[in-house]
Amino acid sequence: MAKLSTGKRNIERLDAVWRDMIAADGMTKELAYRLEKLILRLNSIADKIFIKTVKAQEVLFECEQLSEKFKSELSKPQNKSFELLTRIEVQVEDLVKETHAFRIKAG
Repeated sequence: MAKLSTGKRNIERLDAVWRDMIAADGMTKELAYRLEKLILRLNSIADKIFIKTVKAQEVLFECEQLSEKFKSELSKPQNKSFELLTRIEVQVEDLVKETHAFRIKAG
């Protein structure tokens, strides 16, 4: 397994990758909107303590890997970009829920 950096840095990297994809030509409006929504969701939890845990960092690392696959699929004629983006959305939403649950348990 790759060395994990801090969760906030992982979120910043994902943010940059997703913003670059949105800025690039060839992305549908729906995909761009969904990525913008993901950016907002992740940035809302960037400063939470749960993001520093190994579990959160592993989820963010998996999101990074899925994002790379998503990016490469965009250039293919028969792509699986919607499927990959849905998987990323599920990962992010689970991470947000776990972050809020962690805060409730700790508080």
